[in-house]
This record gives sequence, C-alpha cells and structure tokens, in this order.
Amino acid sequence: MTAKPLSQSHATSDTLHVHYENRNLRTHSRIGWALEKWIGVPLNLIEVLGSYILVRPMNWALRHLDGLSYKLEGTLLKRILQHILFPATILAGLYIGFAVAAAGASLQSIATLALIPVVIGLFVAPLERLMPYSRNWLEGGNDTTVDLMMFVSGAFWNGFARYLISALFLVGLVEAMEAYGHGLWPTHLPGVIQVFLFILIKDFFRYWLHRALHEVPFLWRFHAAHHSVKRLYWLNGIRSHPVEVVGQAVLFAVPYALLQPPAEIILVAILMQLTIGIFQHANLDLKLGFWEYIFSIGDNHRYHHYPDKGVGDSNYGGEFIVFDLLFGTFHKVKGERPHDNIGIGTAPNYPMTMAGLYIAPFLPDQKVFGSDQSEVQDSEDAHSR
Repeated sequence: MTAKPLSQSHATSDTLHVHYENRNLRTHSRIGWALEKWIGVPLNLIEVLGSYILVRPMNWALRHLDGLSYKLEGTLLKRILQHILFPATILAGLYIGFAVAAAGASLQSIATLALIPVVIGLFVAPLERLMPYSRNWLEGGNDTTVDLMMFVSGAFWNGFARYLISALFLVGLVEAMEAYGHGLWPTHLPGVIQVFLFILIKDFFRYWLHRALHEVPFLWRFHAAHHSVKRLYWLNGIRSHPVEVVGQAVLFAVPYALLQPPAEIILVAILMQLTIGIFQHANLDLKLGFWEYIFSIGDNHRYHHYPDKGVGDSNYGGEFIVFDLLFGTFHKVKGERPHDNIGIGTAPNYPMTMAGLYIAPFLPDQKVFGSDQSEVQDSEDAHSR
C-alpha cells in the first residue's frame, strides 16, 4: 500500500484494487516457509473463510458511507465531532464501566470476549469511514481477519499466562503481599481517580517494557509483529506476538500483587484501556489538542509507527504519554500532520498471515524480510564493479 500525501488521498475504495490474500513467509527461509504452509493449514483456511464471510461483505457495506464522508468534509458538524468525540467517549466509557461492574460483569466470560470487538467495531468502523485520517487506510485486504484471530489468540495466551504465573509462584507473592496491598491501595479516593491511578501505575511498567521491546534487538523480533501493519485502524492495536502477550501479563502480575485494587476498579480500568486504545490506532481525523499531551493517542502513535526507527522509537506510553514526556522519548512536531506510510522500514516483506507472524521472530536470519535478495545482490555486484 503506497502512501500518498494525505491532502491528495481522495480515491474512494471502490476504485482501489484490494488484495485479500495476506503475504506469506518468503521462500528464502525454507524451514519457515514449510512450517507456515503445512502446519499453518488450519489458520490459513480460517483466513480464507474470513475473507469471504466477513471482510469482503463488511468492506462492501462500509463503502456506501464514502459519499456521505465527502459531504461531511469542511462542515460545522465534522468540526464539532473532531473536538468532542474523544472526551465524550471517555466519559461514556467510564459510565458504562462502572455500570457493568455494578451488574457483576466479568471479562473472563466467553460472551464478553466475543462482544467487545463487535461493540467497538459497530461504533468505530462507520466513523472511520465517515471521517478518516487517511483514505489509504480504509481497507487493508484481509488484515481484519488476522487481527480478529490475534484477538482470540491474545485471550488464550493471557489465560496461559495465568497458569505460568502460578508456576512461577507469583500466586504465593500475592498471598504474601495481601496484608500490605490492601493497606497501600487508596480505596478512600473516588472510583474515577482510582481507575486512572491504576492505569497510570500499570503504564509505568508498560512504558519500560515497550521501550525495551524497541531498543533490545532480541525483544524487537517479537514486537515487530505489531509494527508489521501497513495501516492504523480500530482493531489492529491488539496485534501482538504470544511471547509479548505472556511476558507482559507476567510483568503486570507484580503491581497487581502489590497494590491489589478492588476487582471493580480493575474491570473499569481494563474497559478504559480499551476505550483509550480505540483512539490510539483508530483511523479518525480528530482535533485532540491538549489531550495528546496527556494520553498516548492520535498523532503520537502515528509517529510511533513510522518506518524510520529514528522517529518510531518514541511515544512508548500504553495509555498515558506522561512517562515519554518525563524520560525524553516524546515526539510530536507542532503543526505537522504525520504521513500515512507506516510499517517496518527494514522489513518491507514481513509476513502478514497469522502463522507467519507466529514463526517470523524465531527465524535466525531476519534479513529475509528486507528488500528482495535479487535487488540486494545486484546492488552488491554493482558496488564491486
């Protein structure tokens, strides 16, 4: 997907030729290619079915909003929406979060797990079509199927992490700290403050983990799966390799064990993280103003996905941007509108299938994801001459 200047990205998706086949691992890596092709058969089959059953019909339906989108350009209604959509959604998310917590809802139930992407999608997907940041990001072939599969995968690996935590005796750590934890957590504060305090504390750990994922080459192998995306939209914020999912869950067990906030606070905090996360990856043309100096959303995260690591190694905050401001990793150019050419600059051929994303970090030679080998050889031959 070639990026164009945003002001010139006016072609509707009806005129774009969309490829619904995700890029496979390259044949230069024979073992990886064979594993993806044969062991990954069930996953590849689900991707094909997802294309025909879900993605193509969904794109066809959403394209009917394109005409209305152009009519919305430059109107007072759009300007109002650009300013109020984020704060209004945060307030609504808080209200719904405390309401469902009071009703005894649990994020562990299968019904809740299945409902979350449906509800978020019904809310955000039409808005992305009506007021997109980049029209080049409106459709991404069959990436939505992979992202849904990664969402389910993430739930599974989070469950696995709980067993791993038990095996590492972190449950004993919870029990040992129980007396101290209840004394540490400020239950006397209003619920809203408790929710954001918990997210802020968790984000401190997330900041340093995320920074390490970028700056330590071995860890970057696994985090690259998240940065392999060629567009930002509401669902692909959850695209993460299982090793990263499990490692993050184990790391976060420590502050949970120490602080032990009430269960309802944790539930609302998780729902708020999902709400903020919508605006981190969503393809929405919003006017966020000072909110971008508090939360890790909008242009902050678009810079983070730049293919040039000189820019992309910045804005590590999960929900808040506070620690980037404190530790000198905040990047935002005043008055600049980030371009829509994202991905991994050194790995333009990174696989896009779920099986490929799982396998890629374990391949010894990561250069197979770079430019075509023939191009590299031609360049070397020319240089030698």
